[in-house]
Amino acid sequence: MNAFILFLLRSIFVSGLLAGWYWLGLRNRRLHEYNRYFLLLALPVSLLVPLLHFQWFHIPQKAATAASPATYILHMADGMIFDEPGIRHQAATGIDWGLVAMGIVITISASLLSLLLLRVTRIIKMSRKYTRTEMDGVSFILTDLPNAPFSFLHYLFWSSAISMETDNGRLIYRHELTHITQRHTYDKLACQALTCIFWMNPFFWIIQKELGMIHEFIADDKALTGMETGQPEGIADAFARMLLATHNSGRYLIPEHQFFSSPIKRRLTMLQKNTKTSHPTMRRMAVLPLLAGAIFLFSFTVSLGSRPVAIKAAKKIVLVLDAGHGGDDAGATQNGLAEKDLNLRIAQHIKDLSPEYNVEVHLTRSKDETMSLADRVALSNSLHPDYFISVHVNYSPVQEQVTDEFSVAIVVDKYSPAKESISLAKCVYDNTVFLGKPNQQQDRYTRKGLYVLRNNKAPSILLEIGDIKSKKQMQHITDPASLDELCAAILKGVVATNKG
Repeated sequence: MNAFILFLLRSIFVSGLLAGWYWLGLRNRRLHEYNRYFLLLALPVSLLVPLLHFQWFHIPQKAATAASPATYILHMADGMIFDEPGIRHQAATGIDWGLVAMGIVITISASLLSLLLLRVTRIIKMSRKYTRTEMDGVSFILTDLPNAPFSFLHYLFWSSAISMETDNGRLIYRHELTHITQRHTYDKLACQALTCIFWMNPFFWIIQKELGMIHEFIADDKALTGMETGQPEGIADAFARMLLATHNSGRYLIPEHQFFSSPIKRRLTMLQKNTKTSHPTMRRMAVLPLLAGAIFLFSFTVSLGSRPVAIKAAKKIVLVLDAGHGGDDAGATQNGLAEKDLNLRIAQHIKDLSPEYNVEVHLTRSKDETMSLADRVALSNSLHPDYFISVHVNYSPVQEQVTDEFSVAIVVDKYSPAKESISLAKCVYDNTVFLGKPNQQQDRYTRKGLYVLRNNKAPSILLEIGDIKSKKQMQHITDPASLDELCAAILKGVVATNKG
């Protein structure tokens, strides 16, 4: 939930930046075609920019600094035995308000999308109700609807009260034909669909309204092109007569183009502008530095930390990473975070870094899906890997006090004396202590009876990384720079094991 809120705030900022420049430099200027595509692309761009991430450069720091405390714990304890597949962690009790808020957001989005779909369906049903005539790629439908004429896709719903033989009728026809030939309905549907999903972004509603206005400006210009009189007064008079032939009040989320629903004053004012827009090239290009600034602000990070230099294994190592939980099994949940998502984030990032270490990583799951422990083990054994690591985030018992010092517990199978598994556990530990002060009991580790470890043919360990109950500890997973350090350390431990 926290990640979604951050994404939403960044998206609102980018869309506000684009909408602000449109309002100051482009609105009510005779740059209609450019404005159309500017507004149409503003929505997906404002959603894409917050998702981009580029690491600019890396500044190493000394190990064991006070700014990054971390204690890696390997201890001997008999703990609980998990002999059969099942859920290992107990989720936090109480109401998760983050999930409640997300549910409300999704419900409203689904309702708005349903409303839009209902209106589209209503228009399609109307097209089948009346007689339709095909002419020049346009489905001409004569109706007695009070809000006609209007266009939708290739349908032109015409009012029987307006004669095609009059000047007004011909002008209106040319106007609606422009909407159809230039595919304005597709613009409108795409814009409205995104607005329904991200309804909480106020700038999306503004952009949607302005895009509809630009469509009208374009259609007005095309309709009045070639009139005999070239005087602004003549154009305004003809257009006014055309508009006053009938009237319909506009509203949001109407997928069709209704001729008489948009503000008349702005359309008249735009038609009377016979002067060229000043500095049109500058106005078009000014968006580039704005976008560059937004990308630099949100998408570039400077990595501060002590990520070790990658040392490639002499021979390729095959590693199976199991992101614990998934799908219906969320694992532990706290502060809007779900263990299944954190596990997958860690596993995927290790996979991203693995080529630098000559490690070939296979994931038991690469998305949020339900997967049994038996299936995970079967997949691992079928790949015949050198090592198997199950990735988890810890959830400490209620009675234990949680500190802000980052911790990682390394677990080997209680019933297996495999030296290779113990060696893997020690090497991963030895190559992660640089993140913080070393534990005094370096030669000790946890032994538990875990299904995925006991039934794996490869040397296997289970990592419990951080404690989900500590917001500060979770920053090592949610912060890209800290996650980079952690995953690189784990890979270095795998390579060191192979050398031993």
